[in-house]
Amino acid sequence: MRTKMSPRRALLTSAIMAVTPTLLFITCSERFSAFGILIASTLINWPVLRLLDDRQWYREWVKEESK
Repeated sequence: MRTKMSPRRALLTSAIMAVTPTLLFITCSERFSAFGILIASTLINWPVLRLLDDRQWYREWVKEESK
C-alpha cells in the first residue's frame, strides 16, 4: 500500500518541477519558444521524478516484505 508523500519529498519534487523550467527559460528564452522550453523541461523532469517515485515504492515494498 502506498503511503502519503513525506513533506521533505513533496518539497523536493516541487523544487525540481519549478527550478528546471525556470532555468531553461532564463538561459534559452532567445533561442527557443516557451512551448519548446516546456517540452524540454518535461523531458528532463520525467526521469528524475520517476526515479524518486521508484525509490519510495521500493522502500515501502522492502518494509512490507520484512514484516
